[in-house]
This record gives sequence, structure tokens and C-alpha cells, in this order.
Amino acid sequence: MSIDVTSKTPATSSVLDHEKLDAYRVAVELDKLVVRICRGLGRGHAWLRDQAERASGSTALNLTEAVARRGADRAQRYRIARGSLLECDAALTLIEHRALCAPALREQARVLTVRLSAMLYRLVETA
Repeated sequence: MSIDVTSKTPATSSVLDHEKLDAYRVAVELDKLVVRICRGLGRGHAWLRDQAERASGSTALNLTEAVARRGADRAQRYRIARGSLLECDAALTLIEHRALCAPALREQARVLTVRLSAMLYRLVETA
């Protein structure tokens, strides 16, 4: 089977399975916010920036990987994504405690975290 790479249809017109999940869209929205918060961190906080960004990215990536799996394997990937999400939230809490981000940004991230955590819990239960 060959793929016609000269097609006039833009690649963005196709939707992949993980992009259909509201949880994925929330994870990406959270990641954008985490990156925004982390850009404001000064010197001496690289370890915290790295932790928050890696955990946020891991959340979206494991959620995406779960879509291609079945049964217990899918549920395990969703659990890993939820663990990474909670790790991201803890990193954001540490950033907040150090007064390194605006309280309004932290609150936005918290709302997304709570929402996504509930979604991932439900996805684990139905996998």
C-alpha cells in the first residue's frame, strides 16, 4: 500500500485517535500553562522547572500512548499519566510556595489538574 504524499488535503484535516479525547486536549492545555509558568523561573530553579515540564509532558505522552493499548496495559498507561499529573501538580505547588509564579496562573493550572485527574481516574476504571 502506498501513500499519496502529493495530496492537496492538509495533514491537519486528519484527526488521530488521541486527539479525540477531551483528556488529551486538557493535558495539552495544561502543558502550555506549565511552560508559561516555568519560563518565569529565575536562575537556581532549573531543577524545579525541569521537573514540572517533564511531568507535564509525561502526562500527555502517556495518555496518548494508552490510546493505542488495550485492557490492563491501557489502564496502566492511564495510571502512569495520572501519576505524572500529580507530580506536575506538586512541582507547581513548590513553585507557588517559592513565590515564583502569579497566584492566578497557579489557580488556572490547579483547575486543569483537578479536571484532568478526574478524567484519568475514569479512564482507568473503564479501560
